[in-house]
Amino acid sequence: MNRDHFKKYSIGSIVRPEGDGNAFKHQLGFFVSVLDALEISFPNDENDPARLIKDYIDGRISVETLTAKASVWRSIFDDSAAIREFRERNILLARLAVCLLYRGETNGAELGDNLSWFLEVLDALEVDMKIPNAMMIEYFEYR
Repeated sequence: MNRDHFKKYSIGSIVRPEGDGNAFKHQLGFFVSVLDALEISFPNDENDPARLIKDYIDGRISVETLTAKASVWRSIFDDSAAIREFRERNILLARLAVCLLYRGETNGAELGDNLSWFLEVLDALEVDMKIPNAMMIEYFEYR
C-alpha cells in the first residue's frame, strides 16, 4: 500500500453517518460483517456479542442492554491476573466482546478508537488481517 492509499483509507478519514446512534450502528454492522467473514464465534451463547448487536441494530434491545452485557464479558479479564493477558484466546474474545458491546461517547474520535481497538484485538487473535482491512475499505466511505 502506498503512502497516499494509506492516508486515504485511514480510520481518521472515515465519513460517519449523521447522528451518533446511526454512526454507532453503522460501525457495529461492520463489526458483525467481519466476525462473520472470519468465522469468529463466542463461547457464551446467551451473551453472544454478534447476536446482541444484530438485536440492537434491529431495535429488539436497547443500547443500555447492549452496554450492560459488556460487563459480563469484562468480568472475565477484570481480575489482576488476566488484566495484562494478551495471548489467551478466551481473554482476547472477552476483550473483543467488550469492544463490540460497549457504547461510550460516539463522536468520531471515540468510534475511531473503538475501531482501532477492534482491529488490534483481531490482530492479537492472529486472524488474516487482509480480510478486515479489505472489508473496511469497502464498507466505509472516506474523505
